[in-house]
Amino acid sequence: MNEHSRPISIFAALILCIAGSGLFAREDADEPLYTPGLLQCFSPADKAKGADCRIARLVALHSPAGNTPSPFLDAEPLEVEWHGFLDIDLADDFTFTIEGRGRFTLTLAGKKIIDSAGEDLSKEKPVTVELENGKIPLLATYSAPAAGAAELRLFWSSFDWQREPVPPMVLFHDPSDKAARESRSLRQGRELFARLRCVRCHSGIRSSETSMPELSIDAPSLLAAGKKFRPDWLARWIEDPRGIRKQATMPRLLHGAESRENARDIAAWLSSLGKPGKVKPTVSPEVIKKGGELFADLGCFNCHTLRKAPAAGEEEADRISLRNIGDKWRPRALEEFLLDPDRDYKWIRMGDLGLKAAEARALVAFLLSRPSDPLKTQTFKRPPNPTRGREVAEKLRCANCHQLAEEKKQAGLLYPATNDIAALTKNGFKGGCLSASPPGRHGIADFGLEKEQLASLRNFATSRLDSLERSSPAEFAGRQLRRLRCGACHDRDSKAALWPTLEEEVAHLIEKRAEPEGEPGSPEAKFSVVQARPPLTWTGEKLRAEWTAKQLAGTLDYELRPWLRSRMPRFPARARGIADGLARQHGYPAASPPLTKSDSEMARVGKKLALRDGGFSCVSCHGVGKKPPEAVFEVPGTNFMYASERLRREHFHRWMLDPSRVVKNSRMPQFADDEARSPFVKYYGGDARRQFEAIWQWFLEGRDITPPVK
Repeated sequence: MNEHSRPISIFAALILCIAGSGLFAREDADEPLYTPGLLQCFSPADKAKGADCRIARLVALHSPAGNTPSPFLDAEPLEVEWHGFLDIDLADDFTFTIEGRGRFTLTLAGKKIIDSAGEDLSKEKPVTVELENGKIPLLATYSAPAAGAAELRLFWSSFDWQREPVPPMVLFHDPSDKAARESRSLRQGRELFARLRCVRCHSGIRSSETSMPELSIDAPSLLAAGKKFRPDWLARWIEDPRGIRKQATMPRLLHGAESRENARDIAAWLSSLGKPGKVKPTVSPEVIKKGGELFADLGCFNCHTLRKAPAAGEEEADRISLRNIGDKWRPRALEEFLLDPDRDYKWIRMGDLGLKAAEARALVAFLLSRPSDPLKTQTFKRPPNPTRGREVAEKLRCANCHQLAEEKKQAGLLYPATNDIAALTKNGFKGGCLSASPPGRHGIADFGLEKEQLASLRNFATSRLDSLERSSPAEFAGRQLRRLRCGACHDRDSKAALWPTLEEEVAHLIEKRAEPEGEPGSPEAKFSVVQARPPLTWTGEKLRAEWTAKQLAGTLDYELRPWLRSRMPRFPARARGIADGLARQHGYPAASPPLTKSDSEMARVGKKLALRDGGFSCVSCHGVGKKPPEAVFEVPGTNFMYASERLRREHFHRWMLDPSRVVKNSRMPQFADDEARSPFVKYYGGDARRQFEAIWQWFLEGRDITPPVK
C-alpha cells in the first residue's frame, strides 16, 4: 500500500472523471473491441511442437509436476505468456507483488517492472509503478521450474485498496487476435466432440483417468422408459429431437418417408420397458399455489420458462420450456425425477435441489396445472410394432449411448464402435454426421450443427484429437460453469446474474404470500432477510477445494445459509473436477494445506474481539456453534463453526480488511482503516491484521468452537 495522501481540486477531479469516462477519447471506428480475460499462451521447450493459447481470467497458474495446464501440449516444462490490457480507471501508483516458484516477468506499457526468479517468489520486493488511466498493454511471462509444481499468482495494491489478486474485472484482450480466434475454434470443436458423445460410435480414442472428463458423459437410461414417458412424446422426440427442444444434443437419426412410422415403433418398444405408476388423486389449489411459490423461490425460471413462445432475447438465455411438460412425463415419474434427477443420468445438467416428497408433489401439481399447447394430429399407415421398434433401435445403435436393458442383456444390444477416427481424417470429416447437407439415410446422425460449430468440429477432429487424452481442470471448471448456467444465479467477474432480469416473470406467483414475522435471523423469520446469493468471482481463492467439492456433491452435513429460499443444486458427477479447476484458475493446488492447531492465547483474544461490547460485534450477525446470532441486521452471516474448514486463511484476511472490495455492496462492515488499524487499541495496539489473525485462530477450533462471553 502506498503511504501518501492525494489532495485534489474539485476541478481536477472533474477532469479526471470525464477523461476516464472516455468523453475526451477520439472516436475511431477501427478501435478493437476489448473482451474480458487475457490471452494466455503456452510454449514447450521444443518450439517445433507449436504453442497453444487460451483465455485466462487471471495472471495465475497452478500445474502439478507431471501434468500440463494445456490439454493441447504434453506434460513438460512450459513457457507461459499472458497478453492483453490492464484497465486503469484513475492514474495512480500501483504496487505489484507475486507468489509462486519459477521465473516471472511483468511488462506494462512496454516497460519491464518485474523480473524475478526463485523457489519462493513471495520473498521478492514489491514493485511500485505509476500508471496512467486507460487500457495499459500488459505482457507477463512465466517459466516453470525444472522440477515440481508450476505455481504463480500476481497481486497488486494502491492507495485505495489493500493487496489483492489483480482482479479479472480489469483484464482484457483483443478478441480479433489470430491466436484468440484459433483457440476458440479448437476448444469449441473439442467440447462438441465430447458433448456429442462421438466416442460412443467411433473407435480410436484412448480414455483414462487423465483424459477429458466429458468423454465419460452418459445419456439418460431408458431402462424404465415406459414408466416415465408418454408414448406419443417419445415418438415425436425420437423422430426429431430439435423439433421439441432447440438445444437438444441428441441427433436426429431417422430420415425419409418411414421416419415417423419407425419412431412410433421404437416408442412402442420403449414404452414396454417399465409400467406407469398409479395416478394420484386430484391435488388442492393450495398445493398448486405452493408449487408455484417453490418454482419462484428455487429459481427454476433461471433455466426454464413457462411461456408459450420464446420472448425477445430468450434464445440467448438458453432456457428450456416447461409449458408442455405434461406431454412428456407421467406425473408420478416426474415427482421421482425431481427427487433424484441424476439417478438415471449421472451427467444431467439438472441439479439436485434436495427436495422433500411434498415439495416435489407440489411442483409437479403446479407445472401440470399450467396451460399447454395441443399436439398436432399425426396420421399413420399401420399400428405401432414394438418388435420392429427394437430391431430399428439396434440398427440405430441406441444402446451405445442409452441403457436399454439390465447389464447382462445390455451387451447384446450394443453395436461395436466402428469407423476408426483416424480413418475419417482422410476426407476431412466432411461426410456422414459432419456432412454440410442433411443426411438422407437412417443411422446417420444429424446434430443440426451451425456452420461455425461444424467448422470448429472438423478443425479439431482433423488436427488435435490427441488432446482428448489430457485434461485441464481449469478449463473443465470454466466449461461446466457455463454448461450448468451458474451465472444465472450468481454474479461472476463483471457479469451480473440473470436472476434479477428474469424474476419478474414469476413475481405473480409469490405476490400474495404473507411474509413471516419476527426478528431477522430468528426461526420465525427464516426467510424475511435479504436473499442475496454469493458471487463466484473469487470462489477458487476463497474456498478450500475440498469443501467446494462437498458443497457441489451435496455431501455437507449442514446447510450453510438456511435463510435462503433458493438452494444450491448438487452436481455429484462434476463436483470434484469443478472444485479442483476453480482452485487452479486462481493459482492454487487442488489439495489445500492442512489446518494448523489453534494458538490458544490468540484464540482467547479473537473470541473477545467478536463480542458486541468492546469488539467487532461479530456475534450480532453470526452464529457460533449452537448459539444463534444475537441481533441480525438485514441478513445473517454464516456460522463461525464452519469458517476454518471452508475458507482459505489468505482470503479471510483480505475479506476482513475491506469486505466491499471483495463483494460489492457487502453488508459486512469494514473495521480497518487504510492503514490496517482498528479502533480497539486494547488488543495488539489496534493492529487490525493481528486482530484478524486472532479471530482466525479462534475459528481453528472448528466444530468445537465456543461462543464468547462478556
